Amino acid sequence: MIELDELLTVLAKAYTNDILAALDKGPIPAREIAEISGASRPTVYRRLNQLEAVGAVETTMSMPSNGQQRKEFRLVIEELEFSPVSDRGVVEDVDFVASN
Repeated sequence: MIELDELLTVLAKAYTNDILAALDKGPIPAREIAEISGASRPTVYRRLNQLEAVGAVETTMSMPSNGQQRKEFRLVIEELEFSPVSDRGVVEDVDFVASN
């Protein structure tokens, strides 16, 4: 289950949108995410850890042709949809669409 408040906090941080755009291409190692996003590797790892903690990203291990295992990251959610804000000033409904 994704916690909306925690997800919104991570989404508001610098480079998160660039990192998510890199992840949208499919499973990818942090080194490549840093190259695509322009963020430093420490920043990429912090954001990935935060996104993983809220359930938006998962870590997998892959075995490229060079035979060395590497950690890759992929988006778990494909879409985030908010319903209009109610007259009480709160979001009425949030839907998360999981990727396959």
